[in-house]
Amino acid sequence: MSARYRAVIHVDEDSREKLMAALRNAYNLLDSVGEKNAEVAFVFNVRGPLTILRGSLDDYTREQINELLSMGVKFFVCSISLRALGVKKEDLIDGVEVVDSGIKRIVELEREGYAYIKP
Repeated sequence: MSARYRAVIHVDEDSREKLMAALRNAYNLLDSVGEKNAEVAFVFNVRGPLTILRGSLDDYTREQINELLSMGVKFFVCSISLRALGVKKEDLIDGVEVVDSGIKRIVELEREGYAYIKP
C-alpha cells in the first residue's frame, strides 16, 4: 500500500508571489507522489483571503486553482479574517469553504497528519 502524503499550505499574506509559490508547492507534491497518494489543503487567513477574490485573479491563476480543485485539493478560508477584512463569502472565488477559524483548521489538519507548509 502506498504511503499517503498530506500537506496543509498556509497563505496569510496578500501577495500574488506567495500565492503562486503555494500553488507550485501543491502541484509539485501532487506531481511527485501522484494525485491518488496525496491530500492537499490550503488555509487562507489574516490577509491571505485577498489573494482569492473574484476578479482579482488573472486567467492563468484561476485555471491553476480550478485544476487543483478538480484534483480534490481543498481551499479553506477563515471567517474571522473575512470579517476583519470586510470581505463576504460571495466576494471569493468559487470552490472555497469558509471555516470558523483558519488557525483552528490548521491545527485540526496537523492532528490528522498533515505537514505544515508555509511558502
